[in-house]
Amino acid sequence: MMRLQASEAADETRDEIVRQATQLFTHYGYSKTNIGDIALACDMSAGNLYRYFRNKQAIGHAVVARFFDEVDACIERGMDESQCAEARVRFVITAAVEHTVRELRQAPKIVELSEMICETEEGQAVVGEHVQRNLARLTGLVREGVANREFNVNDAEAAARAVQMGTKFFHIPFALAQHGLDRVEADLAVTLDLLCAGLRGRAACQPRD
Repeated sequence: MMRLQASEAADETRDEIVRQATQLFTHYGYSKTNIGDIALACDMSAGNLYRYFRNKQAIGHAVVARFFDEVDACIERGMDESQCAEARVRFVITAAVEHTVRELRQAPKIVELSEMICETEEGQAVVGEHVQRNLARLTGLVREGVANREFNVNDAEAAARAVQMGTKFFHIPFALAQHGLDRVEADLAVTLDLLCAGLRGRAACQPRD
C-alpha cells in the first residue's frame, strides 16, 4: 500500500512538472527555459526535479507525448461512428491538424518543441509511437471502407500508410508555421480530396442507413 501511494505521488509530481514546463515552454520558448525555471514553478529544488526527469530534454519529450495524448483524446471524443469510413478518415486527419493549428495560434513558440523532439532517438521514439497509433486507426478505417465497398484497395495498411505519408506535411508544426496557418484548412481539404479519391476508385462515400 505504501509503495502504491508513493508511486501515485511520484506520478502526480511528474504530471505537475510537465504541466508547469508546458506553460513555460509555450510562453518563453523551449530554448529560453531552463531547469531552474521549471523547478521554481514547481516549488522544488532543481536537484529534486532531477529525481523525476534526467534533463530538460526528457521533460520536453514528456510535454510532446502529452500533446499527442490530447490529439488522440480529441479524435476519440469527436469520432462519429455513424459516419461512413471516408468521412471518419477525413475526420481523423483534420481533427489532428486543427488541434495543432489551434496550439500554434495560441502559443507559436511550441514550434521549438517540434524541432527538439527529432534530435534524439528517445524523441523520435515518442513521435514513432504516435505515428503507429494513428496508422493503426487509419488502417482499421480503410479495412472497414473496403468491407463496405466504399474503398477499392488491395492492401488496407499500405493504403493507410499512403494517406499518412500524403498528409505528413500537415502534422509538422514548423512547416505549418512557415506555410501560413490561414492556408492550412483549404490546402488540407484539397489533399484529402485527392487521397480519398484514390481510396475510392470507383466507389463513393454514401451515408449509412
